[in-house]
Amino acid sequence: MNGLLVLRRALSAVEDAVFPPCCGGCARRGAWLCPVCLASLRPLPEPCCRRCGRPLEVEAPACEVCRAWPGALHSVRGAFAFEGALRASIHRFKYQGEHARANSLAALLVEPARARGKAWDLISPVPLHPRRRRQRGFDQAELLSRRLGRELGLPVAGGLARLRETRPQVGLGVDERRANVDGAFGWRGAPLAGAAVLLIDDVVTTGATMAAAAAALQAAGATHIDGLALARAV
Repeated sequence: MNGLLVLRRALSAVEDAVFPPCCGGCARRGAWLCPVCLASLRPLPEPCCRRCGRPLEVEAPACEVCRAWPGALHSVRGAFAFEGALRASIHRFKYQGEHARANSLAALLVEPARARGKAWDLISPVPLHPRRRRQRGFDQAELLSRRLGRELGLPVAGGLARLRETRPQVGLGVDERRANVDGAFGWRGAPLAGAAVLLIDDVVTTGATMAAAAAALQAAGATHIDGLALARAV
């Protein structure tokens, strides 16, 4: 066991002792998601759009929402429906400063990522704008990506940057979401030179943000880009 891993586990133990975990769904002490709330999480049902993962009545290779995506983004999946205990946990994680929830939430992404069966070269979080990151004190997608990267044995790249601050996507229609994030991302790292990339975010709705981020990755040289989010708004 290397020294860094020992340090991480020690810090985690101290954090749990000082700030005992409580369930994001029911606030019961002892775990970040209690067994009852964990069992309530709803994986998204089949059939779905094979490109964006949106539930459909009949499976289709692409739906009316994702047909307008750039070709850079191969596919997107949300691990669970954005509802109930998971929705409450994500809100506490993002907006109430409970960043210690990151590890337990990221653990929910491990099996959905492995089930995709794709050999990616690296993970890239969808970044916040620097001003919003300073306000929040952390970047939720980055924290999720670090834990997932350790589980999958993949490096986490930090070169994707949000070049301009965009208005929140909540409440916007599909076309408005796409226009809002168009050109909002850029790559500030070494060329990706044919890399296969897994994009990570906490919540996906239409996929517009991931599509804009994927366009920047493709411009930097990535040749295959998939998106995975902890939850999908349904």
